[in-house]
Amino acid sequence: MTQSSHSPESSWFSFVRIVLLSLAAGTGAGMVSALWTLQARDQYAAALLADRGYVPQIASQQPQPIPGTYEEALSRVHEQAHTGIATFMPTSSDSVLSKDMLRRSSALGYGAIVSNDGWVAVDAEVFADVKNPENSVEVWVNGTRYAIASLVYDTLTSLVMVRTTAVRVLPLGFAETGGVRSGSLMFAVDGDGAVLPVSVQDSDAEIIVGAQPSERFETQWLLQSAAFAVSAPLLNGSGELAGFTHQGNATVLPLHHALGALRTAMKTNAVPHAALGAYVVNLADAYSLSADVTHSLRAGALVLSPDGVIHATVRGGPAATAGFAQKDIILAVDGEPLTESTSLAEILSLYRPGDTAICTVLRGDETITLSVVLGDTATLVY
Repeated sequence: MTQSSHSPESSWFSFVRIVLLSLAAGTGAGMVSALWTLQARDQYAAALLADRGYVPQIASQQPQPIPGTYEEALSRVHEQAHTGIATFMPTSSDSVLSKDMLRRSSALGYGAIVSNDGWVAVDAEVFADVKNPENSVEVWVNGTRYAIASLVYDTLTSLVMVRTTAVRVLPLGFAETGGVRSGSLMFAVDGDGAVLPVSVQDSDAEIIVGAQPSERFETQWLLQSAAFAVSAPLLNGSGELAGFTHQGNATVLPLHHALGALRTAMKTNAVPHAALGAYVVNLADAYSLSADVTHSLRAGALVLSPDGVIHATVRGGPAATAGFAQKDIILAVDGEPLTESTSLAEILSLYRPGDTAICTVLRGDETITLSVVLGDTATLVY
């Protein structure tokens, strides 16, 4: 007879495991399984950090519970603002941040922390009157000062991505903003946690009439409030980042317009923009076109000359090469449908130059697919 090689410790572990599995199969299964899962998750996270070092994480984008009361919403906004808002200040020699330094008269503006390894998103107005921001501006987060390592400007929006020296900071979550409509309650937040409740006045009040380049965002939000002295993040009632106010006026850059640029900048330290090279009309905002042109559709991008003389597609551009034609209606890109709250520009912002996109197109009474290799807005000339 051979002697077992199992130690008393391993036998005890096996016994405990059997007991726990038995419990998991019967009464109390949910509680035991949940405890086991949480412990395993924590151990796995610890192992990752031990084996690979620090693992950066960007902000999350997921539905959050709707606050039941105004007070609850305000509490969430204050909680998130405490750690998720960055204050941009002129460089100083002070070693600590005093309350006086957070006065609006001193701050250049406020940004939103979007990753825990130091990326901050902010409106470009913060640096409008600043030369060499890397050397003359510093970023304060929850009483700690950080330097600016680099800046990445988005050419299609007013977004600036700022890489700071901060690590292990808490990012704001990303709000779902594509469907925001008039009357939505938002909160403009500064670095001291002060909030200003505002309401979206009209999400399509700034519609650009007529056909526009397919990569151009057509709308912006207007707020029912006075103009803001400096730019600041806009949070929804769950304390998630929804956009950025502009300095000196009541317009807002919605987050969904800048989301593609934001994520690309964090991955590549640049913001290249994919270009289709066509003039389009967003059917969700087109009220004067006849039904025979729109096919009575309420969503889609109608390829159309802006004045009847200029070609609907840029000569030699991606759309022309792929075979797009006047009065084509783009219904979807790679299966992602255009809706009343999702425009072609917003979908294209998630692509990079050189990507291939399969477009579902309505041409007359026939639905066809066109494959297009997207170009670069930096080199495409309308």
